Amino acid sequence: AIEDHQLVLHYQPKLTFQETGQAIESVEALVRWQHPQWGLVMPDRFIPIAEQSGLILPLTDLVARLAVEQLAQWDAEGIHLTAAVNLAPQLLNRLELPDRFSALADEYDIDRHRLMLEITESAAMADTGRTMDILARCRLKGMGVSIDDFGTGYSSLVALCRMPFNELKIDKSLVIELHKSEEAKLIVRSIVELAHNLGLSVCAEGTETPEAVNFVRACGCKSTQGYYVSKPLPADALKAFILARN
Repeated sequence: AIEDHQLVLHYQPKLTFQETGQAIESVEALVRWQHPQWGLVMPDRFIPIAEQSGLILPLTDLVARLAVEQLAQWDAEGIHLTAAVNLAPQLLNRLELPDRFSALADEYDIDRHRLMLEITESAAMADTGRTMDILARCRLKGMGVSIDDFGTGYSSLVALCRMPFNELKIDKSLVIELHKSEEAKLIVRSIVELAHNLGLSVCAEGTETPEAVNFVRACGCKSTQGYYVSKPLPADALKAFILARN
């Protein structure tokens, strides 16, 4: 699939809250397999195979390149966005990763801060020493680092405080419970307060209703991502969506 150019990216927009309104300023790059016989295959079907077969690094390299290429193309069309790329846990022992991603951004003349690397909470805590080293290198080279799916694992707050994240994403399993659970509301408020005390911006994932969007905005989230804003879209459809939305 990698060699035959069958992997494509869809982009899920993040809605950023501003003083005077809302705007789409960033997206998350999500890989899909456009298979000639099976159609569009979702990543949960093939990412585990890539991880088990040692192909997760070339797959991630391809996703990052496609995302940065797309940023450059959007720039030429007058649309300026930040893109997030997910890192699998197996890649958090690769000390060359920061150099690979920074060189890729430079190759396409994309400001490095417009490339965000996302890792899950559980992956970050697996080997905190090595992870901290790699993330610090990423930050020093100008890229953003986000902790994804926060609220589902059992991370050490001490380790979290020491790691150089600049964004925290609240897991959707909490956000989708907001309409019926006071406990979920309490946890979300507490996570936002914790993140702000650590100097992190906060994105709430999984917002599916206007009530959920209003709640997380009132809590102090900087942005949100979910089906209420938009499902993941191909690049051309995303461009049309952003031009209409912004």
